[in-house]
Amino acid sequence: MSKHLIKSIGKIIEDSGSDKITIFTGHLKIDGNVFQPEGRCEECHDDFITLENALVCRLNDYCTCDEDDCECNDYVCFRYDWLNIAIDDIVAFSIVKE
Repeated sequence: MSKHLIKSIGKIIEDSGSDKITIFTGHLKIDGNVFQPEGRCEECHDDFITLENALVCRLNDYCTCDEDDCECNDYVCFRYDWLNIAIDDIVAFSIVKE
């Protein structure tokens, strides 16, 4: 499955012209730019995806909701220049057009 996911993400990036991605795992929301060597994913790793300028937020801390409203806070997130994410941990993703 992992190789298919990497190829799918690469194809969507190519078609959309954007390398900005939001990834959800069971506990995290991660925003960043997909790193592709030489702009292609032929040399990408099968087991993980590498992001540049990643912003990692724990879902439990990110949003708090009461009966009337929800508030989400980017200030509880952590920024990383580089981040590798195990493909098997990805629950959902979205390529974000800028």
